[in-house]
Amino acid sequence: MDGRIWISLRIFAALFEKIPMIEARVMLPSAVLLIAFPVCRTLWPDQPDIAFVVAFVLCQTARFSLRWRAQFAREARREGTGRKRMVGAFLIPGAVIFAAQSPELCQHVPSMISAGFVILFAIDAMDSSYSTARAYWPGAVYAPYARELTQAMLVLHLIYILLNETMIAAVSLEGWVVFYAFLPVVHHVLLTAFFRTVFWVTPDPERRS
Repeated sequence: MDGRIWISLRIFAALFEKIPMIEARVMLPSAVLLIAFPVCRTLWPDQPDIAFVVAFVLCQTARFSLRWRAQFAREARREGTGRKRMVGAFLIPGAVIFAAQSPELCQHVPSMISAGFVILFAIDAMDSSYSTARAYWPGAVYAPYARELTQAMLVLHLIYILLNETMIAAVSLEGWVVFYAFLPVVHHVLLTAFFRTVFWVTPDPERRS
């Protein structure tokens, strides 16, 4: 039994070994947030809520500006209904515009976005189209694993909801800003680990019954 536990721990640790470096441009919105928040606090020393909302909206604007071209290119390739395309394309800006009314809502934006992806992946799993996974990871390499990737992303975004809501309840606003700024790094590590899990655990397509 001890040997099995040790092997399981070794396999789990291997999921996080030699993680590729995250692209620098992915961290640009985080840099905007970390710079804009203290600057805005200086501009509005008596109104920390406004300072946070302005910094958060600037961060999300930078993030969406980096993603919108790739996002719309994926939507053009995606199989599925127009409703799913619209939800996927406007999920982030719609959530930000809605949440800009208060800092409390802004903090819940990551949870709302993850909830949207949970709905998308759940619909794909129920209708067996797996269109969201196929749109994000096209090609012959990923196509045989579309079902498993859909299930993995469903679990991953549920984890993000739990993690974000826990951080909101456990830390201060400043602490949450730091957490959110480094969330892309957490996402990069977890996404790599989930991909490795899918490819290691799922049987080869040729061997499936």
